[in-house]
Amino acid sequence: LAPASAYSAGKAQATLNRNWSDMTPMYFTGVGKKVHILTIDGLGLNRLLVSEGLGSDDPLTVNPMRGDTKNNPALRGKANMSLSEQIEFVSGSVAQLDYKRVETSAPKPVTVSGVKGVRFEVTAVTPEGLNIKGLAQAVSKDGLSYYIVYLAPAEHYYDTSLANAVAVLDSVKLP
Repeated sequence: LAPASAYSAGKAQATLNRNWSDMTPMYFTGVGKKVHILTIDGLGLNRLLVSEGLGSDDPLTVNPMRGDTKNNPALRGKANMSLSEQIEFVSGSVAQLDYKRVETSAPKPVTVSGVKGVRFEVTAVTPEGLNIKGLAQAVSKDGLSYYIVYLAPAEHYYDTSLANAVAVLDSVKLP
């Protein structure tokens, strides 16, 4: 359980405005080692990926079936990515979770701990044809990138928990 309070992802912090289930200790595939995974109703219904500061060796996501191996390396960012490169990195990372037709839209500037970043919308489709909506935020500081990605089925679940996800994005404090 991640109770409604301050939540740490490495040295970054956010405030949870409600209880979330922290699946990080139990969820071994689908996210990188420096990524925390929270959910309210279950991972198939909503998920919030909260990264610690990721360097060029750290993936945001890992394909759940192929893993992160020499023959199938997970997508990694690089130091000092532009905001558009960070959007592309998140898009590619979401696609790595076997989502299809991943698209991003509506980028808006954000400032987190005095650092300029970007918040944007994500859409995708599961292999079974379920439409997914998302909201993501990317900020880089001191050569590390910090991501929060909220994903949920477009019908019902996205809107139901969106305010909780936005509260987390709005509350982030970088080291």
